[in-house]
Amino acid sequence: MAPQAPLSIQLVTEISRLEGVEPFELPPLEDCVDTESLDKLFGHPNAPFHEGSVRFHYAGYEVTLNHTGEFEIN
Repeated sequence: MAPQAPLSIQLVTEISRLEGVEPFELPPLEDCVDTESLDKLFGHPNAPFHEGSVRFHYAGYEVTLNHTGEFEIN
């Protein structure tokens, strides 16, 4: 089984799909959230949180990311 892409990459990929653009055409995610921390805290099954979420705005969307690594884009 191939390793899953980091959560930050998955998020940018999904928003680029919604926008109909290439990921590199979006603003850098790092401009609004620390992507390294995001990936470490929420991006894998052994993340340190058993519950919780983080919410931020990116590329005109409100993103809510929960402790399981799932995200909602509005």
